[in-house]
Amino acid sequence: MTINDLRGVLKGRVLLADDDGFEQAATAWNLTVRQPVAAVAEAADADDVAALVRYARRAGMTVTAQPSGHGASGDVEGLILLRTGLLNEVEVRAQERVVRVGAGVKWGQVLAAAGPLGLTGLAGSAPGVSVTGYTLGGGVGWFSRKYGLASDSVRAINIVDADGEPGRVTAESDPELFWALRGGGGDFAVVTALELELYPAPVLYGGRVIWPEHRTREVYDAFLEITAEAPRELSVWINRLQPPRRAADGDAGSGLPG
Repeated sequence: MTINDLRGVLKGRVLLADDDGFEQAATAWNLTVRQPVAAVAEAADADDVAALVRYARRAGMTVTAQPSGHGASGDVEGLILLRTGLLNEVEVRAQERVVRVGAGVKWGQVLAAAGPLGLTGLAGSAPGVSVTGYTLGGGVGWFSRKYGLASDSVRAINIVDADGEPGRVTAESDPELFWALRGGGGDFAVVTALELELYPAPVLYGGRVIWPEHRTREVYDAFLEITAEAPRELSVWINRLQPPRRAADGDAGSGLPG
């Protein structure tokens, strides 16, 4: 069995190192992270995911799943990179206040579907982040102080296990695996879909305030004072940033854009 045999296993596209489009398909969201994988497999559906896992098990290979690559580390040499972008179904059940999403869905899609119904999910700060990757990592969002982590809103998880068998995991069906999947990362199974609780969408006011570096201590002190007594409806982040410096005339500078 060779890596070329993978093409006959999946309905979706399989790209190997010599194929046109391989480099782009293997590229993470962060362009500085290199991903020297053996192959990229784009699953057409959940059955493709199961078939891929069974193939990898027979071939003695490892599969790593990436919806978008936002959390890429680069530690993937020789692996099969599973892309789940085609698993992009979004089903909002407004009466139950639940949304079912495929593993390739991004938060912008969920909010666009739920918002007109007066509902929201516990999204992060960017619409292009995948729901599954964000939630499997815990998920700190704009409403986390009031409703908890995104992983707290999970009601059911569709998976493919290490034997290539599909399943549906809930707190009742397998409490230990359900606990581990919600925030434990991607080491327990390949997730093909999630069911998440939705919440009433409030009026949201947000933005960013920027101070110069010499006021760092004042800002930290104010942050600690405000958040110690703030209502749960208020979520505040604090970041310390050093933007690239613009090179002066005649100065080679850092080589970074101004």
